[in-house]
Amino acid sequence: MIFDCHTHWGMCFVERDGRDPSAWLAVMDRYNVTHAIVLPHAGLEHAGHIADDHDDLAAVCAASDGRMIPFVTANPLDGDGGLAEIDRWLGDGEARGVKFHPWLQGMSVCTPFMDEVCERVAAHGAPILFHDGTPPYSLPAQIGMLARRHPRTTIVLGHTGLFEYWREAIAVMNARDNLWACLCGPQLEGVRQVLARCDRTRLLWGSDFGFTLFDALGYQLDLFRQAADDPTCQRILEDNPRRLLRWDA
Repeated sequence: MIFDCHTHWGMCFVERDGRDPSAWLAVMDRYNVTHAIVLPHAGLEHAGHIADDHDDLAAVCAASDGRMIPFVTANPLDGDGGLAEIDRWLGDGEARGVKFHPWLQGMSVCTPFMDEVCERVAAHGAPILFHDGTPPYSLPAQIGMLARRHPRTTIVLGHTGLFEYWREAIAVMNARDNLWACLCGPQLEGVRQVLARCDRTRLLWGSDFGFTLFDALGYQLDLFRQAADDPTCQRILEDNPRRLLRWDA
């Protein structure tokens, strides 16, 4: 099994395919990726689209024979309404985690709302995946401080600092044992340094596929495999995602 832990049901796929995941899954099949965490897109860019985006995402994942694993988001300005949206999807297990993009959503992680989100999501036993690697709101250290305030919450750096901030991501990973990182963005030397200096039991891999129609999945997978030996590939591509998601299938 291979889990891609950072994909999207992008607006471009909604426009082209509606709620049919077959073309999207065909790209996964091309690289023998068996499962994927699928993150929202329209709801991250437009808060008014969150509910419809979640409905689209749920329908697509339901049509994937269990291969697409939905995460949801919430409007950080909606207060109790945002918390209710999270409870709605995590409460019945239809979604397996939550995604926030502080840069796109125009939010700081240092707010009472985000503190409440962390406690709610922890109570559901689910993780929160954050976009990271772009200032001013999405630096690894900022998300690391949130992880420090909420040690019961599993928090994932969705890009391990992207291109410029992977050193910062390494530092915060080594400071917080409830912080995970998805290798979805650093170039080869960054991936090698993360593998050498971080706890490999808290590392994931992702491609960011689906945000656009462009297929970078093969490139991202080959880059990762250049940096990791076979046992490490097994751990990061399958074992760690199963543990994060409490996956029994």
